Amino acid sequence: MINLLIAFSVLLIFITYDIMLRFGRVLDRKGCVPYSEFLLQRTLERIFALIRTYRGFRIELEDRVGKDLPERFILVSNHQSLIDIPLLGLLFGARRLRFVAKKELGAGVPLVSQALRMQDHCLVTRRGDPGQALRALDRYARLCKVNGKCPVIFPEGTRSKDGSLGHFHTGGLKRVLAAESIPIVVVALDGGWRVRGLKSVVKNLKGSWYRVRIAGVLPPPEGKKGIAEAEKASRELIAEALREWRGGAA
Repeated sequence: MINLLIAFSVLLIFITYDIMLRFGRVLDRKGCVPYSEFLLQRTLERIFALIRTYRGFRIELEDRVGKDLPERFILVSNHQSLIDIPLLGLLFGARRLRFVAKKELGAGVPLVSQALRMQDHCLVTRRGDPGQALRALDRYARLCKVNGKCPVIFPEGTRSKDGSLGHFHTGGLKRVLAAESIPIVVVALDGGWRVRGLKSVVKNLKGSWYRVRIAGVLPPPEGKKGIAEAEKASRELIAEALREWRGGAA
């Protein structure tokens, strides 16, 4: 019952802020993007406070970068759950990060769909039109550069079913780095695979946890060789965190 009440509360939060954003767009179209970022950050803070209080959800953060975090960067992370994106938005600030998401999320989801479209996140068609995905990534990279935002790349390309680390694909990273070469911040996540989809969120949210390690900063890579080395180094930093957390098994 409490899971249903929390789900209803989360939906109510999204609907309330969606209405506020729609009114904000009417009153001030020029200021609607910063307003959407503010509302999205407030939404994340309220939702995580809700599940922390009533379901015992906890975040264990280990920051190995600290003051060395650059002003702008590409964030590279492993991918385990639907919660990965809002969690990273909460920790790094929804105002500075931009994500790659399924094109279907650009419509029909209160607040989220508006924010994805207004803030120039990357909406890609996962099947049937690889050209659209490439064009969307190129536009995404250019807009991140122009607007001073930080792109987020999940090189595995899909969520891990059991938390194991999958193969890294460099395509997305290459497209973003083609627009500009900036530092790479590597983040390792674990625990999300237990709540990877909507059904498992409802079933397993109570007492769930996330381990997050901001593992390191890599210098801006140059050329194909530099990108390949950065991809390899990113994966090893994440694999090292998973091995330590799991006692030797990544």
